[in-house]
Amino acid sequence: MTKSRAIKEILIMAVTLIAIYHAGLAIVTSIDHQIFLHKQMIALKAGQVQAQQVNKELRGGLADYRSSKGIEKLARERLNLCGNNEIVVRIGK
Repeated sequence: MTKSRAIKEILIMAVTLIAIYHAGLAIVTSIDHQIFLHKQMIALKAGQVQAQQVNKELRGGLADYRSSKGIEKLARERLNLCGNNEIVVRIGK
């Protein structure tokens, strides 16, 4: 084997090793990114379920406030109003 042929083979091996290293690094990076995206997807699905539950509760509450009793309850709780023939007694702190 000649000296120039040995140098060529060493350069080819070096380039091949560098290519294998970069391919492996790309695979590891891709796997890490997929794991990160999977965790985000799980978190988003959990948030979606929670938002759907809140939406369901809000729709139920909205249906309650459409009746006259619901409007009266809202007026009492949120606006501190009272009905006819009622007296409000406020106690200071």
